[in-house]
Amino acid sequence: MAINVIPYLSLMGIIVTVAGDASVKVTQHPQAQTALRGENVKFTCWAVNIQQSSYVTLYWWKQGESHYLNTKPDNKKIFDSKTFQLLNVSFQDSGVYLCAVVLQGKIAGNGTGSQLIVHVPPTPLKIFPRDSERDSSKSLTLVCETAEFYPGDVTLTWNKDGSEVKTGIDLTEAKNSKGLYKASRSMEETQPVQSGAVYTCLVSHITLRIPVVAVYTVSESNKGNLPIS
Repeated sequence: MAINVIPYLSLMGIIVTVAGDASVKVTQHPQAQTALRGENVKFTCWAVNIQQSSYVTLYWWKQGESHYLNTKPDNKKIFDSKTFQLLNVSFQDSGVYLCAVVLQGKIAGNGTGSQLIVHVPPTPLKIFPRDSERDSSKSLTLVCETAEFYPGDVTLTWNKDGSEVKTGIDLTEAKNSKGLYKASRSMEETQPVQSGAVYTCLVSHITLRIPVVAVYTVSESNKGNLPIS
């Protein structure tokens, strides 16, 4: 019988890695799951070669953490005999979740792990004017900026009065210390600014079923100082 390295469940709930005899096969489902921020996810864990008993208990932990999750239900977690539900997930909840089957006070086996990947949409969008070195009454530079998002593949497109703008465009994308991305794309209007002109920024991302649009309309009142629309 194979000897595996398994965690030991102490009375304090601290995970200590020791050598043990994992005599029970433990299965987890799903192996991987992708969710949007704010959604609920569920993980299932079961032992396939022991009879159901009142002496069987499941403990869950997140890989990299030294404590088992508190099994007391709250507004973030729900536990039952075989499942663990994580509610209103955030990007920080991403990771690998594992279960341990405890039989009569002793660990009988460990799950294979369930990976959670949380996607974050790049919304809401912001459009704002940026100071120009040219005469502000005749030129216009707009910036379209996303909120923090994940994963990092995003497309920003500028349109003027329904036609795509392909010149005077500058794209910036950066990843922060939390692992989230943020992007902005500026557009410089090379023609004289016309009252009534409508500029739109369209953003496409894996989290969005259709592109999200932000709109800026030039009016007589904002031609001079170009405030946020």
